[in-house]
Amino acid sequence: MNIAVWHNLPSGGASRALNQHIKGLAERGHQLTVYTTSMADSAYLDVDRYVTATHVVPLDMTLRFRHQYRDQLRSIAYLPDTQIERMLTACAQLADKINTGGHDLLFANSCQQFMMPYIGRFVQGPKLLYLQEPNRSLYEAFPKQRWAALPPAAGRWRNKAYRKAFWHDLFEQRQARVRVREELANYHTYDQVLVNSHFSNESVVKAYGHGANVCYLGIDAAVFPDLKLPRKPFVLGLGALFPHKRPDTAIQTLAQLPAATRPPLVWVGNMGNREYVAEMQQLANRLNVDFQTRERIAQAELVELLNTASCLLYTSELEPFGYAPLEANACGLPTVAIAEGGIRETVIDGQNGLLCPRNHAQLAAAVARLLTDKALFQRLSEQGKAWVADKWTIYQAVDRVENELQKVLNNQRYI
Repeated sequence: MNIAVWHNLPSGGASRALNQHIKGLAERGHQLTVYTTSMADSAYLDVDRYVTATHVVPLDMTLRFRHQYRDQLRSIAYLPDTQIERMLTACAQLADKINTGGHDLLFANSCQQFMMPYIGRFVQGPKLLYLQEPNRSLYEAFPKQRWAALPPAAGRWRNKAYRKAFWHDLFEQRQARVRVREELANYHTYDQVLVNSHFSNESVVKAYGHGANVCYLGIDAAVFPDLKLPRKPFVLGLGALFPHKRPDTAIQTLAQLPAATRPPLVWVGNMGNREYVAEMQQLANRLNVDFQTRERIAQAELVELLNTASCLLYTSELEPFGYAPLEANACGLPTVAIAEGGIRETVIDGQNGLLCPRNHAQLAAAVARLLTDKALFQRLSEQGKAWVADKWTIYQAVDRVENELQKVLNNQRYI
């Protein structure tokens, strides 16, 4: 197949998944050309030797005050905002290249700005989308984000600050409704949508009213080998240093362990919010937890940490899939994870790790078991490696996505 690959991804799990798909498909003889924007982290994707070419168009989502004022006015008439218009322009430019590139089909991937990509509107021919997850901020009631609860209005209208917040909220909600409308239209431009877990499929059904096809990802054991290194008494956390990865849960969990034997928490993330990192450091200091952060570390260092840690504590909130527990398993490291989201599909309690509710005391007890019960650690370690080798290899993942691409090329429309 001659495949046009579109993405607008940062560094992280979704980009790593696309990297593996591109490499695997290229090694099977398929021809791939990448189309992306200047916002994407193409260096992290690192597939130049596997693709025919990479086409990049400029894209800047920075808004000045005049743009924000214009968007507020446009929201009154339910018109698309500036960022949507910029994305539409970028996608139209890339689609002109795709439509004249002689490709058999489009393999679109998630967009870091909108999640549901706009490129499907402009590309002719068969189209498949691998969507890591819907735009959660549009469909979930995050208490401190877009759908935050508001105080009652009684007696407050004379307050200038309250009036300002009222109008800001009104404009923001209208803009959000426009984005929901536009995302739903985007969803229906694809012949098939793939997701990484059954949990993600449920999220897609709730967001767009129709489902997707589960196409599990995989782990490259050559990239995450078991080096048989001595284990050290520290707990590892993985994930971008943002609130939804919940390092606060990990810190509060370790604070439940006795101070004399409390292990350090080493947190590895590819990016982070500086103010939030400082907030987490203050929390750790207050609770007497040794909280060490490692950002954008080299692959070799990550593998060494996975091979020397005594536990992976995975605390992400409603993680759609989560590479980290499987990467840890490939390196012989069991996971203590919260039984939410797609993690319930990759971590089987008592087989390759321990699952708990989001309860600090129960999580701490599970961590303590792994740190002190050598027989349990060894059993979960061996079973975890077998679990990855049996179901979660990169070869199986490429098989799955290749089969889905072929189905779409054969005009087996699903949506």
